[in-house]
Amino acid sequence: MRASFASFPLVVVLAAGAGACRESPSGRGAERESRRPALTEREAYRPPADAVLTVAQVEAFLKVREATVRSYSSPGGRAPLEGEEGISRATLARASEMRAARQLAVPPEEYLWVRERILEAEAAASTAKLNADVLALLEKTLASLRSRRPSAPDEASRQLLDEQIASFEAEAVRVRREAGEKEPEAIRANLRVLGPYRQRISAIGDELAELSATAAAALPTPPK
Repeated sequence: MRASFASFPLVVVLAAGAGACRESPSGRGAERESRRPALTEREAYRPPADAVLTVAQVEAFLKVREATVRSYSSPGGRAPLEGEEGISRATLARASEMRAARQLAVPPEEYLWVRERILEAEAAASTAKLNADVLALLEKTLASLRSRRPSAPDEASRQLLDEQIASFEAEAVRVRREAGEKEPEAIRANLRVLGPYRQRISAIGDELAELSATAAAALPTPPK
């Protein structure tokens, strides 16, 4: 995320202003200054009160991710820019995404907000699937234990089976209770919006992770 103009020390701001005054209005400095307010306005983003994604935001997110993949895949695209030497794999990937967002005129702050909402929704979907898988395994185990009880050779064996059945039943009750707890409405709404895109998001994410790992491995190790 690009720091706001106000976050720079006063001396830096004054120095920048003095440099701009020394250039003629028709020079590059004047052009750079004239564009700064528009850029700042474009990058400012206020999330919606309901925290629900739009289709346009999801499609813009995918375009940025695809552009990042193309950048990594192109000759020289994995090389860090000036000032990025020695940064971590995660930071390098984030910097690449921010560059792609700006090139596509997607406000970085909005992109990061969308990214967080997608990760949040995917985490909820993964938890729901895990709960379903655990319940299926518990039910299968309980069915096996119950079928074995009538043929148990003695009372001690039946008692042991009863204890195991009680333990697995208690665990099944706990998992069902957790699975029955509803996610916040915003997350459920975002999962509905993401439905047609989830497979594509996952595929691009896997590809980007692989390319990012390769790029990070190629970076020189910073001196200790």
